[in-house]
Amino acid sequence: MIKLIKKYGSIATLIVVGIPVVQNLITGTSKESFAIGEIIGYTTMIIAMATVFVAMKHFRDNMNEGIMSFGQGLQIGLGISMVGGLAFAIYNAVFVTLIMPDFNEQYFSYQTGLEVGSAEFETQFKTMMETSGWMFSVVGGSILMFVTVFLIGFVESVISALIFQKKPQLTT
Repeated sequence: MIKLIKKYGSIATLIVVGIPVVQNLITGTSKESFAIGEIIGYTTMIIAMATVFVAMKHFRDNMNEGIMSFGQGLQIGLGISMVGGLAFAIYNAVFVTLIMPDFNEQYFSYQTGLEVGSAEFETQFKTMMETSGWMFSVVGGSILMFVTVFLIGFVESVISALIFQKKPQLTT
């Protein structure tokens, strides 16, 4: 099962990290790209965690003689979700540290419509950082991204495990 989680976790990682990287190469990292980035980002998370569905079907049909308990399915799904979530958390840390260090300011400007550097921006940004600043730190943002991907994977894991669970037939 570990080998299966590694294989499909790697596929989920390629999707959840690869697509945003390609999107950034195409659209850039300016605040004008944030709207499409949000759509692509959340869609990518859902698609990446769909590997859970494929992995469970593969496990049941090809590795476990057509049998899979709900618990086995959930174990596979949560393993893949953890791998994908961790990968996206690391990507987030790299992105806000090396690729776009002024992400918080640019994103706040995008959300509020205020010009970076204006007096009103500085006042509101300072207030936001004082009240919610931890979530905008590298660690806080990365944890938030891990949890987001993991929760999407958790939901897909429960649904997939319910669909693919199959108990052995009793012979008489």
